[in-house]
Amino acid sequence: MKHEKIKKLISLYHDGELDEQKKKRVEQHLKECRDCQKEFVEMKQLEDVMNKMELKKPSKEAWETYEASVYNRLERKVGWIFLSIGAMILLFFGGYKLIEGLIKDPGSPLVLKIGILVALAGVVILVVSLAREQLFSYKSERYKEIEK
Repeated sequence: MKHEKIKKLISLYHDGELDEQKKKRVEQHLKECRDCQKEFVEMKQLEDVMNKMELKKPSKEAWETYEASVYNRLERKVGWIFLSIGAMILLFFGGYKLIEGLIKDPGSPLVLKIGILVALAGVVILVVSLAREQLFSYKSERYKEIEK
């Protein structure tokens, strides 16, 4: 096998996932190739270091802070969803009242009425979405105090 193919098999060899034939080829190549020997030794060393590592257990206070922050973020997201839905309903209702005369006119075709209501719904969703995006981006704007 060529050097590049063997190099790709070294990790599988290290993990014991090769059949006997490929395993022997890799072992033979490792005896002859210093670069691959070095890579294999480094792989073993990395595994040794990883096996010795231990995760630090967070303190009770850290867990409490984490749980509170998750709850607060979830609560805020739900709040923003309700606020957005409420704003959409109010804006849609306001827009409907504004063009109510045109919609209630029996001489206007149904397609026109549906088109107006769908367009109004789209405008409401876009306005609420844009307002929310501007609010969030303003909070994180790094250059808000720099004059343009």
